[in-house]
Amino acid sequence: MDTFKVTFLPVKAEVEVENGTTVMEAAIEAGIELEGPCGGKGTCGKCRVKLIGENSEEFVLACRTTVSKNLMVEIPHLEVSLHRKSELTQSELDFDINPGIKKVYLELDKPSLEDQSPDATRLWRALSKTGSFSDLDNLNIRIDVLRTLHQSLRQDDFKVTATVANGEVIKVEAGDVSRQLFGLAVDIGTTTVVASLVDLGTGETLATASATNTQNIFGADVIARIEHVMNDDRGLEHLNKRVVGVINRLLAKFAQAVEISPEEILQVAVVGNTTMSHLFLGLDPTYLASSPFIPVSAHLVRAEAKDLGLEIFAHAPVYMLPNIAGYVGADTVGVILSTGVHKQTGIRLAVDIGTNGEIVLAAFGKLWTCSTAAGPAFEGAQIQFGMRAATGAIEKVKIDKDVHLSIIGNAPAKGICGSGLMDIVSELVKEGIVDESGRMLSREQAVHLPQALQMRLDHNAVYGNHFILAANPGSEPVVITQKDVRELQLAKAAIYAGIEILLKEAGLRANDLDQVLLAGAFGSYIDKRSALALGLLPPVAPDKIISVGNAAGAGAKLALLSRHLRAEAEDLARRVTHVELSTRQDFQEFFMKAIGFQSEGVDF
Repeated sequence: MDTFKVTFLPVKAEVEVENGTTVMEAAIEAGIELEGPCGGKGTCGKCRVKLIGENSEEFVLACRTTVSKNLMVEIPHLEVSLHRKSELTQSELDFDINPGIKKVYLELDKPSLEDQSPDATRLWRALSKTGSFSDLDNLNIRIDVLRTLHQSLRQDDFKVTATVANGEVIKVEAGDVSRQLFGLAVDIGTTTVVASLVDLGTGETLATASATNTQNIFGADVIARIEHVMNDDRGLEHLNKRVVGVINRLLAKFAQAVEISPEEILQVAVVGNTTMSHLFLGLDPTYLASSPFIPVSAHLVRAEAKDLGLEIFAHAPVYMLPNIAGYVGADTVGVILSTGVHKQTGIRLAVDIGTNGEIVLAAFGKLWTCSTAAGPAFEGAQIQFGMRAATGAIEKVKIDKDVHLSIIGNAPAKGICGSGLMDIVSELVKEGIVDESGRMLSREQAVHLPQALQMRLDHNAVYGNHFILAANPGSEPVVITQKDVRELQLAKAAIYAGIEILLKEAGLRANDLDQVLLAGAFGSYIDKRSALALGLLPPVAPDKIISVGNAAGAGAKLALLSRHLRAEAEDLARRVTHVELSTRQDFQEFFMKAIGFQSEGVDF
């Protein structure tokens, strides 16, 4: 069969593929990061690339374009959202920082004819004088440290900094660099990866960044990605390399922003749902796909950075927090750990809203949890103009005779993020443009509306009935479609049904709840009244709903900073009662009850 060369710009990566291969498949082969949450169906439009000819340029969908000649392909820039903040400072911590890794500055005795001790003994002796280590007799020095110990000790006249973790000296550096002790906390979401650079000495968060999980070209949800592993001999390799690649891209941003070397990052803690945990560790997730949903491991896993492909200090310990069940992962453990619902009195519900909606109910000293397949609508995926909460995303909407938008970065509208989607649909329902069943009116059916709103309703062969949010001269308008509304209905009904089942399992009702905690980036910005009006949440007073931000990521930070909290995370994962929704006949009943747009008993 004929083969052709595909060159990807701007990275200038080249790959040779057979005739008939899609540009998307060529990108996978070349290791190119490209979005495509519809899994190659051609429905999301997010894998749009530019084909560059000698005298022409053409935008095409990578998943629907085949290679029949040598091609030059320009891929869009994948945005990394980076901002500096110190949301977890020393004053806010209610535990002693003890990350389980130490840097100690030492001034060693110099060799002489009177003291001909080996260098390793000299190092051990200096460590014993610090009184910082309880079990020095069993302290191991890594072989790679021994191989360079002569040089390390003499580079600055026997003044060195030793790094000790898990009973081993893992690094010896010349001079006093004891304050340069950094760690990384990572939350691997199905749609978005969020990472934070943390000072392990003070607990300060130095920078936080997020990027799209580029595994999405194999599908927007975990089932599609597991199927890719099952159907492709290199599927696990593809998915593992993509998520590790995203983390390494975030690491490079951190190094540039904070002006450190990635080699100075010496410890990592990671959370994610069970499938993401498996794919990050390179574990086969095949048996998570079908009943009885068995993971390879549910316990805390410790590995070294070099074994996972992370581009930091090779021997940095990497902790993957424990999973609870096949579809309730380490991210839920992180939510419990950071919110402290397991330690508080009263009845509390924590909902981590993402592609998979993880729900935790804490009551009477017990914990119940479940996971419901909400789909990626809340994170902007599979929405026609959906996007992450980045510059150009519509995040808030009000309709008062016309449409009023709040756009991140005060930039021209590029798309809609999850909080914006909730606002839009809530406002459309309020105005009668979308009815309680979720049906969007046509322009002809909307003659009773103000003309400004009538003119925003349109219909075409691509979108069907749709509502124009922002007209962009010279480019496509940003719209919300009938299909987008249906995606939101399915997502919010799944979350609501999961909540109802946990309440039923505990013998409780919505009015028994003292607090509802909304976790995740979506939960941070959602208008609680929109959520209640659309029936995403059970009918409670709005003041009972509290946004807690990226609680899963915060849990990863806590585990990064405390070996005791890592042990607590392991205990929590074993204590929680997991409710498997796939075996519940009442799930469909609750789901159908919640599919429409009506709220009961909500007093604003």
